[in-house]
Amino acid sequence: MMRTDEELVAGHLTGDENAFALLVQRHLKSVYSFAARSVGDEAEDVVQDTFLKVWKNLKKYDPRNAKFKTWLMHITRNTTIDYLRKKKSFVFSDFENLNDNVHISNVQDPEDLPDEIVARAHDAQNVEAILKKLAFNYREVLLLRYMNHMTFEEISKILDEPVNTVRSRHHRGLAKLRQYLDDMHQNSA
Repeated sequence: MMRTDEELVAGHLTGDENAFALLVQRHLKSVYSFAARSVGDEAEDVVQDTFLKVWKNLKKYDPRNAKFKTWLMHITRNTTIDYLRKKKSFVFSDFENLNDNVHISNVQDPEDLPDEIVARAHDAQNVEAILKKLAFNYREVLLLRYMNHMTFEEISKILDEPVNTVRSRHHRGLAKLRQYLDDMHQNSA
């Protein structure tokens, strides 16, 4: 039977040397994915720093406050921001860009037709590049939502922001992604 994250944390704190390794193994892909999409080729540094911070602070984790993955991704996000600050490639205005006017077209149907899915497969190749164009506050919400499959409530805890702020950033981030994709289509036509 597979042990829960909370059981592994408790095991590590009581001397089970394999428990922390299992936690790392279980969550490495999510942490690396977030870091890679945030800092690129230097994601390994962020991942290493993240798990070092987790190891040092594991006794502070309280499962009554958040799921382990939520707590871990909060540390991942903070470590990523620290790394970006050190690199000075980070623009703090990205976090303040919450009141821009984004015109969002109405979504007509929630599901694409099969031929639309095939047409958008090419777009998937461009999404990685487009994500890098987004302001960090939009990008991090989209990454946590779609790459780490987190709820708005979990993201809210990670970012220490109200749920409505997270939903707004999600909505605006998607609108900007659509805008970039539309621009790409118009330029290639």
